[in-house]
Amino acid sequence: MTKRETRMAVAVAILAELLLAPVPALPQCCGDCNGDGRVTVDEILAAADAALGLQCRAQSGGARFPSTGQTTCSDADGNLIDCGGTGHDGAIRAGATLVYVDNGDGTISDLNTHLMWEKKSADGSIHDWSNVYTWEDAFRTFIAGLNAAGGFAGHTDWRLPNVKELQSIINYQNVAPAVSAPFTTNCAPGCTVETCSCTQSFFYWSSSSIQVSPGGVWLVDFALGTVGNFDETDRNYARAVRGGA
Repeated sequence: MTKRETRMAVAVAILAELLLAPVPALPQCCGDCNGDGRVTVDEILAAADAALGLQCRAQSGGARFPSTGQTTCSDADGNLIDCGGTGHDGAIRAGATLVYVDNGDGTISDLNTHLMWEKKSADGSIHDWSNVYTWEDAFRTFIAGLNAAGGFAGHTDWRLPNVKELQSIINYQNVAPAVSAPFTTNCAPGCTVETCSCTQSFFYWSSSSIQVSPGGVWLVDFALGTVGNFDETDRNYARAVRGGA
């Protein structure tokens, strides 16, 4: 049996369990992964992948705090070293392994936090990765535009992420951009959210303001994964999220 056939067989078995198991059920790793009340084919395949060896949360356990993604260690000069006995993040790897599902509709689901993220494109649309906004316009123009009419990807509850949510998709093993592959794949001029995924190596707005600095807002830099602050009148990138309530 090929790897693909094995994956599909496991997916069918999981689907059967989802349909036949009494309530409360779903002891498997993933059913309704993104918490939207539906079990999609992609989520079933994600469960199959998990059953075949990927780490993922137990459904009954709720959201898990994600790891940083870091898997290597270095010395004071920046040289890679053996992680054994260092106590470095790359050795401990605390937190849940970063696991994402591309839903095929322009969104990405984080299987740890249960958040659903908007993908960015390079097609001149509202999703274009080159669009920049003031902080207020990120709410009034970008987010309002996503939620208008029937919404985006069938949802009308898109919002700006808070600063901790935005940090959660940083992968500190990578730089420029400091994200996992689902957030930076096949990005090329003209690509859409269905065919690519783009991330700028610069600051993205969060919805979190700085309490001791009127007009100041927290942002996350996707070049290195640092957190910074700008005035709300500056122009920066934005990525939408939903879920997590």
